[in-house]
Amino acid sequence: MLEALSLRFRRGAGTSKKAPAAPEKADGPSRETLATHVRRFAPDSILGWLALILVAGLAASQAMTTLYHNNERNEAILEVEDLRAAERVATFTEFLQHTSPVLRPSLAGSISVPSMTIAATSTANVPDDVVPDRRLQHLGAAVSDRLHGNYWEEVRVGRAAPSPEQEKHSVVPVRVAVALRDGTWLNFEFTVIESLPLASPRFLALTALSILAVFGLSVVALRRVTRPLDSLTRAAEALGRSGRTEALEETGASEVRRAARAFNEMQTRIRHLIEDRMQMVAAISHDLRTPITRLRLRAEFIEDPDQREKMLRDLDEMETMIKSTLALAREDANPEARNRIDLVSLLQDCVEGMKAVTLEIDPALGQQKALVEAQPIALKRAIGNLIENAVVYGRSARLRLTRSADAYQVIIEDEGPGIPEVELERVFRPFYRVEQSRNRESGGAGLGLAIARSVLRAQGGDIALENRKEGGLRAIITLPG
Repeated sequence: MLEALSLRFRRGAGTSKKAPAAPEKADGPSRETLATHVRRFAPDSILGWLALILVAGLAASQAMTTLYHNNERNEAILEVEDLRAAERVATFTEFLQHTSPVLRPSLAGSISVPSMTIAATSTANVPDDVVPDRRLQHLGAAVSDRLHGNYWEEVRVGRAAPSPEQEKHSVVPVRVAVALRDGTWLNFEFTVIESLPLASPRFLALTALSILAVFGLSVVALRRVTRPLDSLTRAAEALGRSGRTEALEETGASEVRRAARAFNEMQTRIRHLIEDRMQMVAAISHDLRTPITRLRLRAEFIEDPDQREKMLRDLDEMETMIKSTLALAREDANPEARNRIDLVSLLQDCVEGMKAVTLEIDPALGQQKALVEAQPIALKRAIGNLIENAVVYGRSARLRLTRSADAYQVIIEDEGPGIPEVELERVFRPFYRVEQSRNRESGGAGLGLAIARSVLRAQGGDIALENRKEGGLRAIITLPG
C-alpha cells in the first residue's frame, strides 16, 4: 500500500489526527512485594550503598545524555538526507521542464542512477488519497519550496512497500511525483534511511567499560573512606565484649575523625571509672583484713566453745568473700598479655590429675591445634573454676571441645541437680548464690561465675548455662577462633 501526500503550490493539504487513547494501566505488584524484592537485592553496607548510588547516578546520567544527544543527532542526519533528496528532485525537475515533452521520457531514463530512478509519464506513481506521516510532509514541503516558477502544479510524496533486502538494511523506498502544467508527471523513486540506532554496539561497549572503570575507582576510594568506620565498628564490638580495646587512629574524613576521637574519649572515661571502682573495692577489702585479724584473735579468748566456733566460721566466710572480691578486682584490671595458645593443651592441663573429669576432643579437629588469642593464666583459672563447680555440685564433669564456623566451644556437663530456669542468668551476678545458706563450703562467696564470665568476655568470648534434659547442668563456653 502507498502512503501519499498531495501538495499544491497555493495551499498544502491539511491533516487531522486523533489523540491516541490512553493505555490501560496494568496491575503491578503490590507495594509490599516490591519493597521485599528491593530489600533482597539492596546492598548491606555503606560502601555498597555509596558505590551503587555513584554508579547508578553515573549510568542514568550518561544514558539520558546519550539518548538525548543521539536522538537529536539522528533527527538531524535524517533531515539533512531528506533535504539533499529534495534538492536533487527539484534540480532534475527544473532541468526536465525545459526539455521538449517528446524527449522527456528518454532523457529522464538516461539521467536515472541506481540511487534515484526518474520517469516522465502521463500518470503519477503516488495516489492522492492516502494521509502521509510527518516525515513525508516535511519532504514534500522541502521539494515544493525548491521548485521556483509556475511551471508545476502539484507534488505528491509517498512510500512504497520495501523489499526484504531493504528491510534488512533499514531503508524504505520513497516516491515523489511532480505534476507539470503540460500534464506530464515526473516520477522519482529513491531510498532513504528509515531510522538510525540510538547507540551502536561499540558505543555500548565503551560506555560499559567506562562505567566499570568508574566503579572500580569509586570502590577503591570509598573503601579508603569507609575503612576507619570498620575499625570503629570492631573497636566498639571489642569494647562491648571485654570492656577494653586499643585506642583508635583518628584518620579519614573529618566526621570519622570526630567519631573516633569521641570513641577514644568515651572508652578512656569508662576505663577510668572501672579502675576507680575496682581500686576502691580492693582498698576496702584490703583494709578489712586488719579488723578481721583482730576479731579472730579476740575470738580465741571466748570461753564458750560453741560461740567461739560460730564466730570463727563467720570470720572465715568474711575472709573468703574479701579474697573473692580482690580476685574479681584483679580480673577486671588484669594486665596479663594476650597470646596465641592451644586450647587443647590448656584443657588437658586443667583436667590433669582430676579422676572425676573426662575430656573429649571433637574428631573433626584432627591433629590440628585449636589456636585462640587469650590471656592464658586467666582463661585457665576461669575454666578450672567451672570444672571445680561441676565436680563439687555434680560429683563428676565431662568436657567436650567442638568447633563451629568461627568459634570454639568448650562444653562442661555434670550430673548434679541443675539450677532453676529463672536462676540461670542471675547466678552470674556478683555475690549471688542459688543456695541461701551461709556455709562457704557449700555455697561459696557467689563470685566464681561472675569472675569466669568477666574473664571469658575479656577474651572476646562468653558463657551460658542450661539444664540438661537427662539431669545436670551444662556450661557452654564460646571463644573466637
